[in-house]
Amino acid sequence: MTQIKDPIKVYDARWEVSEFNDREVERLFEASLGYAQLIGVDTLVLTRDARLGCARVMEIGIKVAVNAGFRIFACFDPISTPMSYFATMQTSLKFPKTMGLTVTASHNPKQYVGIKYTVPTVEAIGYNCGPLGGLKKIKELYHNTRFTLTKIQGGSLIILQNPTDEYINYTFNLAGVKTGELSGLSVVLDTFNGSAGPELVRALSRAGVTITPNRIAPNGEFPTGSPNPTSQHKMDPTILLANQNNTDLIIGVDGDGDRIVFGDQSGVFSAGFVMIPILRSIFLKSDSTIPSKVLYDPKVNPMALLKWAELNAEPVLFRNGHSQIKAFMRELGALAGAEESGHFYHQLPLEGMLISGENSLYTILLFLLAVHQNKTIITQIRTLQDQIFTSGEFNFEFKDDTIRDQAMTAVIELFKNDQASLTTHSENGDDLEGTVVYKGVVHQSGTINLTDGWYAAYIRTATNEKGVVRSYISSGNRKVGKALQEKIVRLLKDQYNGKEID
Repeated sequence: MTQIKDPIKVYDARWEVSEFNDREVERLFEASLGYAQLIGVDTLVLTRDARLGCARVMEIGIKVAVNAGFRIFACFDPISTPMSYFATMQTSLKFPKTMGLTVTASHNPKQYVGIKYTVPTVEAIGYNCGPLGGLKKIKELYHNTRFTLTKIQGGSLIILQNPTDEYINYTFNLAGVKTGELSGLSVVLDTFNGSAGPELVRALSRAGVTITPNRIAPNGEFPTGSPNPTSQHKMDPTILLANQNNTDLIIGVDGDGDRIVFGDQSGVFSAGFVMIPILRSIFLKSDSTIPSKVLYDPKVNPMALLKWAELNAEPVLFRNGHSQIKAFMRELGALAGAEESGHFYHQLPLEGMLISGENSLYTILLFLLAVHQNKTIITQIRTLQDQIFTSGEFNFEFKDDTIRDQAMTAVIELFKNDQASLTTHSENGDDLEGTVVYKGVVHQSGTINLTDGWYAAYIRTATNEKGVVRSYISSGNRKVGKALQEKIVRLLKDQYNGKEID
């Protein structure tokens, strides 16, 4: 049986450049714009990052959109995904029925390309997330042989000016940072030859930060491999530079600029601990005494959540998924959110508009603002980081999904036998799309209590790859956490013949 090729994934459209020909990419745009017509969109903002396949995809998209009668604003300069969201926000002020299409493949290797979507008003969509099911509806149209995109006269193309200066001005005002205010801080900035390098260097230099640049120039070849700062050892050259130059901090950003890691000369910090100074900066600007809801994904360690709660945050568990987290933020009115994968989310206002989304410059400025006010925060985070064990995500691939499911069931039984508590749904009843495990971690009435030897884990099947189990462990005791990881690895490798993969 021939497998039908499908560019639609859970959070976006994504494929290898050689996998789809021009007609198939054109068909994706026809389906995307057919969906846009169904939800009343009349305007598009089309942007791109630096990767090699973007220009071809962008040109195909413009042709299809003009022929379908859409008003298109296009920025041809490589820019980050957060800046593309900002450009879509700006356009939406004048044209509220605007869809944003960002041509990018995020942190994937150079041979990939794809599209991230927003719908009015700058609302990220995913599969079964967004109006009419979001990407699910686009997928239906893509595969529906009877669907033909309605073509209307009057389509137009307007070239967008590069929005970097306006983006920086907006973000500085939002963070409450003045020119030169962060002088005295030194950072190694590594943008992995992605699109965010120029905008972040310009912004942080304006803030007064001393920057040691690494892999700053946008280069779609990604000469040092996939542009993902969260992958194991990817930040090692940056850590080495920090030691050579005696800098305060390291910052790594992925290929399209919406995934960030922070660290010091000893290594990277977990996203949960990074949120502590970020929340301090946010709460300093607030006079509310009511705890603010802040979302976290199942991999954020409980020690970090304990520290969030001490800062007047109410941690709320939600599953992995960029589009889904942003949608839940809006629904809940949450102030912020964090995923251990390096994604940070905020409420972003613009002239009466309020969206939930990523602005990496804002995240970085909030972090640096707290550190600038009290440099001991770096030591405090390092102390917390050294107190716990984190495995990082370790992944095993199996012969087929049947064996994968048997292997995952065996891992879950291992936790049950250890009398850990397991859950597959959040307090609101939302499917966590995996099993969250706690032992020695008690959530009660908005508080978190930890006992000696606590551990937490998240076990799930891969979203986009067949036959893959993904596991993640954190623990307050390095020996406990390491032993648990080794036990799971032995189980998956020896009993179920799993192959460890990146």
